Amino acid sequence: MYKNLKEIIDSFNTTPFLFVGSGITRRYYGLPSWKGLLEIFINKISNDEFAFASYENKAKELIKNENELYPKIAELIEKDFNNLWFRNDRNIRNLDQYYSNKVKRESVSPFKAEVAMYIKNKSNISTEYIEEIEKLKKLSIRSISGIITTNYDDFFEDNFEGYKRYVGQDELIFSGIQGIGEIYKIHGTIEEPKSIVIDSKDYSEFDDKSSYLAAKLMTIFIEHPIIFIGYSISDINIQKILNSIIKCLDTEKIAKLKNRFVFIEYNTGVKNYEISEYTMKMEEKFLEMTKIKMSDFSILYDELYKKKNKIPAKILRYYKDELYNFVITNEPTNTIKVGNIEDERIKDEELVMAIGKVKEVAFDGLRGFSANEWYRDIIMNDKRFKSDDILEQIGLKLLRENSNRLPLNKYLSQTDKKYEELEKIALENNFDNIISKSIKNSRHRMKYNSIEEIWKEHNNWEHALSQIAHLEEDKIDIEDLEKILIEIFKKDNDILESNNNILKSNLRRAIRIYDYLKYGKNKRAF
Repeated sequence: MYKNLKEIIDSFNTTPFLFVGSGITRRYYGLPSWKGLLEIFINKISNDEFAFASYENKAKELIKNENELYPKIAELIEKDFNNLWFRNDRNIRNLDQYYSNKVKRESVSPFKAEVAMYIKNKSNISTEYIEEIEKLKKLSIRSISGIITTNYDDFFEDNFEGYKRYVGQDELIFSGIQGIGEIYKIHGTIEEPKSIVIDSKDYSEFDDKSSYLAAKLMTIFIEHPIIFIGYSISDINIQKILNSIIKCLDTEKIAKLKNRFVFIEYNTGVKNYEISEYTMKMEEKFLEMTKIKMSDFSILYDELYKKKNKIPAKILRYYKDELYNFVITNEPTNTIKVGNIEDERIKDEELVMAIGKVKEVAFDGLRGFSANEWYRDIIMNDKRFKSDDILEQIGLKLLRENSNRLPLNKYLSQTDKKYEELEKIALENNFDNIISKSIKNSRHRMKYNSIEEIWKEHNNWEHALSQIAHLEEDKIDIEDLEKILIEIFKKDNDILESNNNILKSNLRRAIRIYDYLKYGKNKRAF
C-alpha cells in the first residue's frame, strides 16, 4: 500500500482524468443533492409536507430494486409537474426565452428545462472555496488530461479554458474524441436540457447504451489514471459504468487498474488525509483501488499540480484533433502542414513532426517547398505556409534557381509588407515578358480568338496549353483560364513532376499568365 499522496501521484505514468460527481458542485456551487433537487421541485407543485414521502411510497411500489428509486420518483414528479406547467397552475413557469424556446421548438420536457434553468441560476461560486477552486483551475493547464462527469452544470466549462465538451452518450460515442483536454458530460448538460438523464426512462436508455460508452471510454481507463471525486464509493452510477468496463477485461488487465484508480472520499473528520485499499465487487469480478479520505481537496490539487505534461492540455488536444482530421480527410489544415513525404529521396528517419509557433518551425519546413508546389498553389491554393513566410525565407532563393521566372503577384497581394526586390521582379514580368519572341512572331497564324475555342478543339492538354500563349492579352478570359488550370490539376495533381519538359514549360507559362492577369495587371497587389 502507498505510504503517502506524493507516492501515489508519482506512480502515475501520465496525467489523470477526473471522474467527477455531484459532490464537487455541491461543494463549490452549493447546489442540492439529487434528493434535495427533487424536493425543491415537489414543493413547487405541492404544499403538502408529506409530498415527498407520498412520491417515494408510490415509486417503491413500481421498482424492483432500491437503485431505481430516485429515477422513478423523478419520473412521477415530472409527469405531475408538466401537467401543471402547461396549464400554468400555481404560476410555476420560470423559464427565460432560451429555455422557453427549448420547450416550444424542441419539445423539451418543461420539468427538465426548469431543472436546467434552476441549476444555471444557482451556480454561484462559494466564497469559502475560491482558493481551492483556483488551484483546481491551474490543474487544467498541464496536470489534468480530462473530465468525465455525471453533473449537469457548467462548472468545468467555465473554469477549464480551452477544453472541448461532449454531451451525452450519443455525442461521445459518435465523435472522434482525443482523450486530452476534453470534458465528457455523460448525463447531459443544462445548456441542452433534453440531454439530461434524470428519470427512469432516461436511465433505462442510458443503461441500454452503456456497453457502447464503456467501449469508447476503455482506452482512457487503460491509459490514464482515474481519480473519482465527488461521489460516494457506493454510488450506483459509478458502479454501473465500472461494471460495463470490467466486463470487457480479463483478470490481468483488471489487476493493472489497481494502481490507476483512486477514489477520493470526502470525510470531515480527517484533518490531512488517510490512505487505504478498497475492493469493489463487480458481479463476478473484483476491482481493487486506492481510497483516500480527506476534507481539504487543495491537498490533492497541490500534489497533482506537480505532475505536468510538457505541452498544455488544450494545445495537445487541438493538435491531436487536427492530426486526426488530417488522417481521416487527407486535407491539410491551417496548423497541420504536410510535405511530400512520399518523395523517395526522403528516408523515413528524416521525417519529423514539429509543434511550435509558425515562425519558429517554418524555415525548416520551407526547405522542401519546391517551385512546382509554388506554381500549383497559385491555382489550387494548397500551400502549407503563409505567403509572408514563403516570400521572406525562400522567395529570392527559388527565384534565382528558376531564372527569376516565378509567379509572384498572388503572394505579394496577400501581404501588407514591402518586398522591394521581389516587387521589382514582378513588375518586370508583365504579359509581354512572359511570352517569348518566337510565340509573338507566330501569332499571325493563330486561328483561335478565345481559350474556350482552343479547349473545345484540343482534347490534349499539351496542345491546348501551347496554343493559349499565342492569344493576345485582351483575348484571354481569366475565368476560362482558371477553370482549365484547375481541371488539369484535379486530373493530375502531380503533373508538374512529369518528365515531359514541353508540357511543364507550357503549363508554367500559363500559370504565370494567370498570376499576372488576376493579381498583377492592375498593380493593386503592391
